Amino acid sequence: MTSPVIDILFPVRGGPVPLDHGYLLFSALSRRLPGLHERHDVGVFTLRGTRADAQVLHLGRGALRLRCPADSLAFFLPLACSALVLAGREVRLGRPEIHPLAAAPSLSARLVTFKHALDAATFELSTRKFLRELRCEGTLTLGRRRILSIAGRKVVGFALTVGGLAPEDSLRLQTQGLGGRRHLGCGLFLPTRHEEVRDGQGLEYEMPSEKGGGLSPAPPRCSPRPPFNPLASVR
Repeated sequence: MTSPVIDILFPVRGGPVPLDHGYLLFSALSRRLPGLHERHDVGVFTLRGTRADAQVLHLGRGALRLRCPADSLAFFLPLACSALVLAGREVRLGRPEIHPLAAAPSLSARLVTFKHALDAATFELSTRKFLRELRCEGTLTLGRRRILSIAGRKVVGFALTVGGLAPEDSLRLQTQGLGGRRHLGCGLFLPTRHEEVRDGQGLEYEMPSEKGGGLSPAPPRCSPRPPFNPLASVR
């Protein structure tokens, strides 16, 4: 029997980090978790936080979201209460929460990439092709064009919202993703928020708060007692 896919959410503190940090994040996670490179069933979302300007993301009450089969949970538990280093800045992880995927009629991805899909028309054709292969039917809304940096190379993609999804199609799209580079935050979908359709801000960037969304100086609470119980975190 195939293990269901879940999301693991780690609270994060520290930073700030570069806005384009997908490659840096995956490199830091791979140093902490040997064997992650070989896990093709894992998606790594970019960090959630508050966008300070065109280059910087403040983490504040941020989070690291990982998508994986439920039977892979033990592989990721060493990340609890650990520290990663991104661009010379320490990012501290707290205790994780486990969330099952939930069907939603509209899903959005901050960035989706396909080979040779450098313009909107080609990207839309590729999207429709791969959605047919997944047996998913929905309406497409293309967001802003984005550039992903990978070890000095530039990769072009677009934000994407897929609406009008049946429940089974919604779960299938979240489980399978779309396009490549899912270790770097690409092709990963979450239920759409209203501001994503309006301005293409992306899933893992929260809108600045009225208080300015400043960086919280307090690290995540990681008391050694009681021990982490993953079943208690499922909700």
